[in-house]
Amino acid sequence: MGKKGKHSKEKENKLRIKNKILKIGLPICVVIAITIIIYSYSTQNKEEVNEQAEEQEEEESVETASVEESVAEEPIVEETVDTNIEKLINQIMIENNLNENNFFFFYYNIEEKKYYFYNENTYFTAASTIKVPVAMLYYDKIAEGELSLSDTLLYNSNDYEAGDGSTAADYSVGERIPVSYLLEQTIVNSDNTALNILVHSMGYKKCKEELTKYSDVEIAEEFYSSNIANVSYYYNVLQHLYENSDKYSELIEYMKISSGGEYLKANLPQYEVAHKYGSYDGYIHDYGIIYGENTYLIGVFTNGIANASHLIAEIGKQVVTCAKTEGIEETSDETESNTNSISIIETNTGNVSDIQESNAENTPDVSE
Repeated sequence: MGKKGKHSKEKENKLRIKNKILKIGLPICVVIAITIIIYSYSTQNKEEVNEQAEEQEEEESVETASVEESVAEEPIVEETVDTNIEKLINQIMIENNLNENNFFFFYYNIEEKKYYFYNENTYFTAASTIKVPVAMLYYDKIAEGELSLSDTLLYNSNDYEAGDGSTAADYSVGERIPVSYLLEQTIVNSDNTALNILVHSMGYKKCKEELTKYSDVEIAEEFYSSNIANVSYYYNVLQHLYENSDKYSELIEYMKISSGGEYLKANLPQYEVAHKYGSYDGYIHDYGIIYGENTYLIGVFTNGIANASHLIAEIGKQVVTCAKTEGIEETSDETESNTNSISIIETNTGNVSDIQESNAENTPDVSE
C-alpha cells in the first residue's frame, strides 16, 4: 500500500485541529451565550424592580403629602373661656346670693375646649369628694400589678365611722375585706368606714402625698393634714380620670350609679353622669363627667347654701343647656316658683371625715 500524499496529511491535520477547536470553542460559546442571556434577563428584572420601586416611592410620597395636607387642613382648637357659661354663672350667682365665700365652680367642654372656672384657688372642706382620687390610687396599683381586686385589707377598730354603706354591718373589726368590696362601697354608697380602711392601709401620710400626683397646681401645706381641696385640684382629678378611662372604667361605672338620681343627675335624666357628691357640716358638693353629644366636666362646690343639692342640680341642667344652645336659658316665673317650693332634706350629713394625721401612727382621726 502506498504512503499518503503530503496534501492528505495536511488535510487530516487541519481537520484534526478544526475538531479540537470545535470541541473547545463550542462549550465556550454556549457559556458565553448563556451568560449574555442571564445578564440581559437580570438587567431587565433590575430595571423593572427599580421602576416599581420608583413608582411605589412616588405613590407613598403622594399619600404622605395628602395626609400632611389633610392634617394641615384640620383646624387646631385652642382652649378658650366660654363667655356664655361665664354670663350664666354670673346670673345664677346674683339670683342666689353666691360669692367667693360660699361658691366654687368649674366647667370644661372636652370637644370644644371651652372652659370657665370661678374661685378656683380657694380651698374648702372636700367632704366625700376626696373618695374619687383615693379610689384612683388603688386602681393605679391594680393596673401596675402591685395589687388585685381580690386582695384583702384589715378592718381595724379606728377605721369605723358612722355614715352610709354596709361595711360595718357586713364585717367585724379584725376581719379582712376584699379591695373590690371596699372600692364599691366607697364610691357607690359613700361608705366612710370603707374609705378609712383604704387610707389607713396605705398609710395616711403616703396617701396624702400620692393624691397630689393627679394635679399640677400648687398644693397648700394644709392639704397634707386636712381634708381640703379646691376647684383647680378637682378639675385636674376629673380630667385625669376622663383621659385614662380604660384604667378607671370600673370606678367610672360606680360613679354612674352613685347617689341614685340626685345632685348633678337630678335634672339630667337623658345623660349618663359619672359623679361623686360630698356633704359635711354645710359643705355640699358634686362634680363629675356628663356624657352626651359633647362631654362636659362640671364641678359645683358650696358652703352654707340652703337647698344646695337642688341648686347643684339646677346649675348642672342650665350649664348643659347653655353649652348646647350657646346662650342662657331664661327661667320662667313658674320655674322660679317651683324652685322656691322644693325642699330637699339632706340625709348624708357627716359622711366624710376630715382626715387628721395621728402623731403616733400617722393615721387620720376620722372625726371632723
